[in-house]
Amino acid sequence: MTNSILGSVTTGTSRSGLRMVVAGQEKMGKTTLCAGAPGALLVPLEVGYAGVQVAKTPMLQEWEHTRQFMAEVTTLAQRGQFQYKTIIFDSASALERQIHDAIIRRDPGYKPGSKKVITMESAHGGYGRAYSLANEEFDDFLQQCDVLAVYAHINIVLTCHVFSNKVMDPTSGEYDSWDLLLHSPKNAKTYGKRERVTQWADTVGFLYEPMFVSKTEGSTLSRGVSANKGRVMGLSRTPAYIAGNRFGMVGEIAIPGPPNNGWNYFAKALYDASGVDVFTR
Repeated sequence: MTNSILGSVTTGTSRSGLRMVVAGQEKMGKTTLCAGAPGALLVPLEVGYAGVQVAKTPMLQEWEHTRQFMAEVTTLAQRGQFQYKTIIFDSASALERQIHDAIIRRDPGYKPGSKKVITMESAHGGYGRAYSLANEEFDDFLQQCDVLAVYAHINIVLTCHVFSNKVMDPTSGEYDSWDLLLHSPKNAKTYGKRERVTQWADTVGFLYEPMFVSKTEGSTLSRGVSANKGRVMGLSRTPAYIAGNRFGMVGEIAIPGPPNNGWNYFAKALYDASGVDVFTR
């Protein structure tokens, strides 16, 4: 006899690992911030982590290696032997490149060293087929992350690069915004990895240093000037950048740099809003 579904109803906050994306421009300190998370293990997928003081795997440069890592973690987590509380993938943009490279190598016409160039647009017969295959691989990765978060209570954090994207909002018109550097279909009828990861994440935080534009009197040149606020993390969406969360956090919070543990400033905002505890003690 199967267990009753209604008899298994629970109340209160569910305890699972946090699923988070930390986005921002290069050299903003995304990796260092995430390294302050509790029991952190950094999984570098690209260069740029050398100075980060945290446990880390070797740099994984191919999709097959990243899949192997996920399989190893899942096996250990099922046995209760995985010692880390947070896994940081640095970055989602590099993860996408890994998947795209793997999809291109699987094309029937691919030959190493060949002069024939195969791209995501032409691979597997074109017409978006390669991107569909890549989306399936990316979905599998996120599902594995869900299993680790829900059943092993492991926090999953992805850093992500950003780019200035022109947004067409039916209610507000066209404007420029910082968005995740991940593929998104141009036809706006189907989803790409950019939409998939924002829907998946419990929190998308945008890390940046506020600036304003100044123009000297008599000059035609404008320049960006720091607002002297230091780094902040946006936790709710604005027209300027991608952000959002499921915990009721709004606005921006200060994220000091080292030697402070910037992660705990985010953890306090999360705890104050929802009671979810991801402090590093």
